[in-house]
This record gives sequence, structure tokens and C-alpha cells, in this order.
Amino acid sequence: MKQNVAEYLAYWLENVSKPKVRRVTWVNYESLIRNYIIPGIGKKQVARLTAREIRTFLLRVKATCQCCALEKEKKRPERKRRCCAIGKCCEKYPSDRTVRFLLVLLRSALQHAVREDDLPRNVARNVEMSMGTQREIEPLSAEEGRQLLAAARGEGIWAVYKLAIRLGLRHGEVLGLRWKDVDLHDGVIHMRQSLQRVSGELTVSATKTRRSTRRVALPGESVTALRARRAQQRADLLAADPKKWHTSDLVFTTRYGTPTEPRNLNRSFEALSRRAGIRKVRFHDLRHTCASLLHEQGADARTIMEVLGHSTIRVTMDVYTFVRLDSQRSAFDRVGAVLRGEGNDPDDDDSRAGTPVAD
Repeated sequence: MKQNVAEYLAYWLENVSKPKVRRVTWVNYESLIRNYIIPGIGKKQVARLTAREIRTFLLRVKATCQCCALEKEKKRPERKRRCCAIGKCCEKYPSDRTVRFLLVLLRSALQHAVREDDLPRNVARNVEMSMGTQREIEPLSAEEGRQLLAAARGEGIWAVYKLAIRLGLRHGEVLGLRWKDVDLHDGVIHMRQSLQRVSGELTVSATKTRRSTRRVALPGESVTALRARRAQQRADLLAADPKKWHTSDLVFTTRYGTPTEPRNLNRSFEALSRRAGIRKVRFHDLRHTCASLLHEQGADARTIMEVLGHSTIRVTMDVYTFVRLDSQRSAFDRVGAVLRGEGNDPDDDDSRAGTPVAD
């Protein structure tokens, strides 16, 4: 193979990756390759690339401020430049997750070259990177969830938060929900698509994975919230100028019937959180909240997996179930009760172990 890394990855993106993955995923791949891999090792010959060069490249990326590397601030008008452009580095380093994903991309692309007999082996598979530190996730408690929903009641998109907390819907899934996929009579919704902003355009695409396309039962209060949402949307239609109304089947639209901008939902959520007096969390953390509350109330892993649309139970248990300290203490108390034995004196436990006994 005589191609360099940049040339081969351009081929891989267009002919191998693009037909297989969702558009939003492909855009992320292209961005990572353009901003990180090509500037770092793009000129190296693919056939001569070594595991050591890949490891050195990844470690260099990890230690490089991307604001400096991409000259982001220098692209702004001179009077508006700040941080790195005026000699005050903002130290915007890539996350461990980003660095690991660069390695995943290289492994995938080079493995395809091996399958096509362009390379004898995949040198990226010999590179190991530490897992690093993962973002600590602490979902909302049941009390915080109640506060959030109470503060949201009366808002036009109250049902958004009901669906996010009760059903764990993703950001794009809730915005892409259509009325034809909602059965308020039987209390069921079908998740079939997602709404996201990709390359500057609002785009409707398939759900994240095959298992993300799923059917989920609607709790009674969620049905009530959706009925209120439908009534509000009909009121918006009657109040709007017919020439400005945008007809669609989406459940969550603006007062003109246009799709809800994802960034506006994030801003609305931040304002709602402040009004509710709860901790600052991401909208996606409502999905974690749903999983953890289901787990704490005794739902089995299979049920949680089906509700959230995960591909495996491992993802459900590793990422989306958070055991709170109160739950740990409750579990310890139950174990203590078993060790004491039924009918024992409450004081007759191992808490007195090691206490000196008077002669």
C-alpha cells in the first residue's frame, strides 16, 4: 500500500464507514480524523506505520491544548480574541474518552485494510491505552426528580421531562418522537427515530442502535402529560398565522410547529434546574436517573435494558445504574439483621466486638 494515512482514511470514511453508520456518527468520525489524526500522522505511509508511532501520537494529543493546536481563538476577530490567542493557554485538553476513540478509529480503519489484503497486520491492535478517569455520574435522587417535575408542570414541554425521567429517553429520541408512534389509548410508545443537529442542520435519523428501536409502556402520568401536550399543540395551531405554521407529526414543536432546537432544550433544562433548586446536571443525566430509580425499586437488569434500548445488559449495569449511599446502608442493615439472626436482641450484634470486658 502506497497511500499515506490521510489518503487511506479519506477512502475509508467515504467507502467503508459512510454506508454503514448513521450520518451523525459519520460526521463525528470525520471530525476526529480531520482535527486529530491527519494533523498528527496524516503524512505517514500506512504500510510503514508502527505501534510506537501511534502510541506517541496519542500521548501527544492527550498533552496538547486543542484550542492552541487548532488556533480556534485566532480565527476570531482580533478584538474578540482571548486565552490561547493572547498568550494565556486555556489548557483545553482532549478527554481520555476522545483519545481512546482515536485509537478505536485507527484500529477499525487499519483492520479493514487487513481484510482487503492491503496490510499484513493491524499495528494499532498492539497499542494499549489506559482507561483513564471516567466522568463521575450521580443521577438525580427521587426527591430532586420530584422537584424538577413540579417546577416543569405548566410548561409547554412538561411531557419532555416526564418521558426523560420515567422512560429514560435520549435527548434526540424525545425530540424526534412522532404522534403516530404514540398510542395514548393503550399507553405505549414506539421509538423509531431521533432528531439531532448534524453539520449545522436539524436531521431526523434512525435510532442509535438496532435495539434502540423499541416499544415502551407509558406510565399513567406520562399519558396525562402527553394529552396535555397534544392540547397545547392544537392551541398553538389555532393561535398561529396559517402561513407561518409548519405542519409535522412531531410531538414536541415550537409554537409555529417547527422542530424543537436541541440547544434550546438544553438551555430550557438549565433554567428549569435553577428554578427547581436542584444540582446542575446534563439533560442526559435524566436517563441515568431513570435507570437508577428503576434499579433501586427492584427492576431487574433485563427490564432496564429493554426500557433504555441498550444492546447488552453489561452496558446497563456498568454505566446506567448508580447505587446511592442510602441504598448501600440499607443493604448493609439487611445483612446485619441476617447475621444477628431473627429474634436476637438488637444490641447483641458485632458492633461490640473489641470492647474490653471488665474482670
